[in-house]
Amino acid sequence: RKEPLRRPSAATAAVPLFDWSALERILREPTLYALVVRAGMLVDCPQPRDVSALRQLFSRGVGIVVRRAERQDAALRQLACAFAADLPGETHVQLFVTPRDSIGLGWHSHAEDVFILQTAGEKSYYFRRNTLAPDFRPGAQPDFTRVANESSPIQTCTLLPGDWLYVPRGWWHVARATHDSLSISLGVLLDRDLERES
Repeated sequence: RKEPLRRPSAATAAVPLFDWSALERILREPTLYALVVRAGMLVDCPQPRDVSALRQLFSRGVGIVVRRAERQDAALRQLACAFAADLPGETHVQLFVTPRDSIGLGWHSHAEDVFILQTAGEKSYYFRRNTLAPDFRPGAQPDFTRVANESSPIQTCTLLPGDWLYVPRGWWHVARATHDSLSISLGVLLDRDLERES
């Protein structure tokens, strides 16, 4: 599929996998790797190690992105494996924890197809086709500032808990939380894409 697709209430089974109690458990993992972010920029401060510390960051408009979360949690690892069974390739999981009225990452795109599962709160997503000959090679250092030169129309949708959104590889996207928000992002680099790059 070459266009984004939103499916309301199609990811309700994923909601318990990443609720606030699951987040508390994940934050306490000793090998946690999280980016601390505000308004699309990295913030130089320690990773929060519990929800109480996270709430203090929220009061400053700061959230986190947990990288490779399938390494931190067995249920998320099973979810990644289930995706890999249906869509053969490399699958990794990121968790977005975003305070209301803020964004986590700025406009960006991926070399992978992305499936976003909203599990708490509400988030508005904005996406647009990438017409600027993006470099899709896995591991390449993308230049996200190029989005300023993009001329494709912006599309939008809102995700509620239990909704999912598919964003094709290479599409620009950004999201703003309208309520304190939790979401699971699965990046899938399909085997056929890996073969094409080799």
